[in-house]
Amino acid sequence: MTDGVPQAAETSGAESELSNFRGKQYWLRGVVLLVALNALFLAVVVTWVYFDSGAPSRSSPFLNKFRWWSQPWGVYVPAVADALGAGASQGAAMLGVLLSCFSLLLVILSLKGVRNAGELVLPIFAGAIGIGWLLLGVNWDVIRLRGQSMELARHVEGVSEFARQLEEEWPDQDGEIEGFGAFLGYPYGTPRTLLMLGEACVPKTELRIAAVERTPGESIRFQLSGGSSDVWFEWRVVENAPASFAGGLQQNYSPKASFMVADKLFLVRYALSGPEPSGSL
Repeated sequence: MTDGVPQAAETSGAESELSNFRGKQYWLRGVVLLVALNALFLAVVVTWVYFDSGAPSRSSPFLNKFRWWSQPWGVYVPAVADALGAGASQGAAMLGVLLSCFSLLLVILSLKGVRNAGELVLPIFAGAIGIGWLLLGVNWDVIRLRGQSMELARHVEGVSEFARQLEEEWPDQDGEIEGFGAFLGYPYGTPRTLLMLGEACVPKTELRIAAVERTPGESIRFQLSGGSSDVWFEWRVVENAPASFAGGLQQNYSPKASFMVADKLFLVRYALSGPEPSGSL
């Protein structure tokens, strides 16, 4: 009888150890699954932002929901928000921060029970995914713009040729440019802005344009129409990067992201930094 007690204790200890081992295995499998899904989601979102022309940009209502000032705790993080960017870009930045925090949680969970250096692979991978989310959030506009540059690359030659033509023959009043369309010039007498009337395409291309802005001796800018109204093709007379400018409609624009697509030609995402349009011209 007494010999059976140690045997029972040993059996009970072995069963407990086996149960703990199985529990750890189930825990680890769950964490691995969450990390894998997180990595897959990151890859899908990056691919979507880069390649899909319908992916939300800086002005997306989806991203606006993540603006820091719309959150109950937003009033406590103005410095962080300012560091991440201005306007609706903060929406993408905050989305990246939130998913980075989720990845950090996975890192903490995956560290449970780590006994040797070989078991650190999973936490390190989870941490790398978190960094990836943060980089995606902060660079959302740039990634989206690079993707759009691939779509618009076929228009480079036509835009450059037409920009040179406008730089040499810029109109001084309302009128019509053959092959381009009718326009209104602002301000009156010395226009810097050509506001297109109806649908207009850059000659020899299918690139639809809403307006053209000119900074004399510096650049010609073509504002894309449709859902890409914050994206501009900019042909630079001088060889430097796009900068803030004042439009002919008394609006101030600041570049949020830019990408050089050809010599002197940039794709730029501008944001209004001055008076909003009045709605009547």
